[in-house]
Amino acid sequence: MLGKKTTEQVNAKISSIIGADMVVDGNIRAKEGVRVEGSVTGDVETEGALIISASGKVKGNVKGSSIFIGGSLEGDLTSGGRTEVVSTGKVIGNIRTKSLVVDENGVFQGQCTMNTEGITAPSVQSSFEKTDDKKEEQDSQKDNNNGNNKWNKR
Repeated sequence: MLGKKTTEQVNAKISSIIGADMVVDGNIRAKEGVRVEGSVTGDVETEGALIISASGKVKGNVKGSSIFIGGSLEGDLTSGGRTEVVSTGKVIGNIRTKSLVVDENGVFQGQCTMNTEGITAPSVQSSFEKTDDKKEEQDSQKDNNNGNNKWNKR
């Protein structure tokens, strides 16, 4: 596919590896890519790519430029680029990313927000919009109660 990075291209930029027999209790921060093959309890934040391999487990929030999940993640995920949950991957938490791919048999339980540029929180609504919505609701109720509805004129 055009523009798709291969796993080899991503692996070439990995500077830190949490080995399969390693257990980390605490947060991890890195400037370049990180590969997790062991277990991490805490947040993982990298400016590069983050790969959680099939044997990898993370309990905490993760952040990276592109994120590939082959193992399990329990926490929220934030990616500035591509997020991929492969067939062996499992994400329990919310995802905020530019692009999302979930392979067949991959598991994702949570909410996803994509193309995060220009997105505002749904709970933020101006008082003018709320007032207009209430007014429209009241007007439609008056019309129904007064028999002004076109269906009631028959």
